[in-house]
Parts: sequence; structure tokens; C-alpha cells
Amino acid sequence: MQRLIDWPTRLTDFVEARRARAFSWGESDCCLFVCDGIEAFTGADPGARWRGVYSSEKGARRILRDNGGVLGVATLAFGPAVPAPLAGRGDVVLVDTPYGDALALCVGTAIAAQGALGIEFLPLHVARATWKI
Repeated sequence: MQRLIDWPTRLTDFVEARRARAFSWGESDCCLFVCDGIEAFTGADPGARWRGVYSSEKGARRILRDNGGVLGVATLAFGPAVPAPLAGRGDVVLVDTPYGDALALCVGTAIAAQGALGIEFLPLHVARATWKI
């Protein structure tokens, strides 16, 4: 995946547009939020294989189980992870949540993550792994 020339603006616009979009399995969950963001600033959809395949927590858990969890899904979509401190703007990060592992986007000195009612911003130091985009 190659970032488009105006990728910083596209990333900012994407996060702003999704700021108040509520969590929804198969539409606006952590994995598809990240894939949608990457598509916005690269033009490539790393989540195409999972779109329309699930619409419930049970369906999402089945996909995660069959693909090595959130870490496995991210590795399939983005390649091998690198250490969390290497995260830069536009990269994918893995974070712990009360519900388990989740994917989010690095937006500079913070992480944008899909929350129940919209985007939540977390400090970058909570990232456990990074995928360079």
C-alpha cells in the first residue's frame, strides 16, 4: 500500500468524519475503522476480504478465532508487526481494551480508536505493536 500524496489531509478528514460514528459490528468496529482509514489515505482496502462477511459479535469472533485473533488479522492485512515505539502518523497500532485487543490508527502523538459512541483518543504509549503503512 502506498500513501497518496495528500495522505495527511485525508487521514485528518477521515478521523473527523468518523468522530461521532457509533460502533457497529461489520461496519464500524475496530478492524474496519482502521481499514476504512487506510483506504481513505491509500486508496487500497486491506479489509476487503472481511467486508460483508459478518454483522454480529459472534461472526466477528469466528473470523478472529479462525485468523489468530486481532493480531493475526492485522498481520494478514498489514504484514509483520514492528515494535510499538516505531509507530508514526498513519500507522496501525494494537491496544489493550477492557474488551480485549483492538486496532487503532496513530494520528501523531495520539491514537484514534473506534469507541462505542465514536472515536476515542488514547495516548500513543498504550500501543503494544505497530504495523507500518
